[in-house]
Amino acid sequence: MYSLEQLRGFVAVSEHLHFGRAAESLQMTQPPLSRQIQKLEAELGVHLFTRTNRQVELTAAGVELLERARHILALADRSRAAVRSVAHGERGTLTIGFTATSALSVLGPLLDRIHDQLPDVDIDLRERVSGLQRTEIDRGSIDLGLLRTVPAGDYGVRELFREDLVLAVPDRHPLAEAGRPVSVDRLVEHPMIGYARPESEYFLRKVERILGDRQVRTVYSVAQILSMLSLVARSIGVALVPRSTESLRPHGVTFLELDLPGRVAAEAQVTIAAVWDRGSRNPVLPRALEAIAAPLQLG
Repeated sequence: MYSLEQLRGFVAVSEHLHFGRAAESLQMTQPPLSRQIQKLEAELGVHLFTRTNRQVELTAAGVELLERARHILALADRSRAAVRSVAHGERGTLTIGFTATSALSVLGPLLDRIHDQLPDVDIDLRERVSGLQRTEIDRGSIDLGLLRTVPAGDYGVRELFREDLVLAVPDRHPLAEAGRPVSVDRLVEHPMIGYARPESEYFLRKVERILGDRQVRTVYSVAQILSMLSLVARSIGVALVPRSTESLRPHGVTFLELDLPGRVAAEAQVTIAAVWDRGSRNPVLPRALEAIAAPLQLG
């Protein structure tokens, strides 16, 4: 079977129609090039050139082979480049897990950054709660997770976003009409929409730490922020939600600041972190982490 080197030699001679100049363009001497052409002709069983002392011309078979040889060489070059770009993490697939609330804040800017710097990488998005993301990171089915809770273990972790919790109340609620930051003592006077276990364990613990030992009447517990806001809009209760949910602009809901003492204020902040398996063998992952190393432009 003929080789790529033989085809490159054939194309060079076809373009120069001179063995000496073709050999020079290939940075080789003429005798090895002549032997390559002879072996190629023997392999194909045809003459590719007619040779005289003064000129070299392509035969009909040579003209037919020239187009095909150029196509084969171009395909080989593209294949070589593609394989190298995959090995270097410039091509391939990156699977990203995300929570519903991360889609309101960091997901869009993160995707923009990766697409800008790694345009040939395909992104596979999977919406998962944090616990399921950790399981899939361990299995290798998610490369990069956007998690609220940072897991213990041999994970890479990079905080991407931090925001305050705010209080969502119905538009005509007394707290909304007062229009002032709300203290915990005033908050617990009103029925609340709470977070459900185990899906929203992270938020649930945050709320419990903010409330301390105060008793509050929880009318419903749900897992999704959108469901929570829908219940608030129906005047069923109030809810503590991440500030980024204001971007949803839900009809019938007003968002209020919290008035918290310093020791509690830290509990009223929630984070989103990028989490990955340090032992991942996906060559795209290190390149993606480089792409999101600088702070993301949110909002």
